[in-house]
Amino acid sequence: MLNLQNMLPAFSQSCHDVIREWMEMLSSDGKCEIDVFPFLRNLTRDVISRTAFGSSYVEGKKIFQLLKIQGHLVMTAKYKNTPILR
Repeated sequence: MLNLQNMLPAFSQSCHDVIREWMEMLSSDGKCEIDVFPFLRNLTRDVISRTAFGSSYVEGKKIFQLLKIQGHLVMTAKYKNTPILR
């Protein structure tokens, strides 16, 4: 429970950043239509980055790109039944 409490500032900052982005997207009449999926995906990435690596997702984007490539290589090797490293 204490670990989660220590993560609350990171959660709060990430949520605040998304809400700020949404506020900037509002039209002059205070309305807009938002596809929330990309924002929620990036919110998740941002929270993980802040809590695990101590930096925002934007700052650690390269790490996530490398993890995505690594995951693809592992799955490709697994299903091709070939070793990952040669």
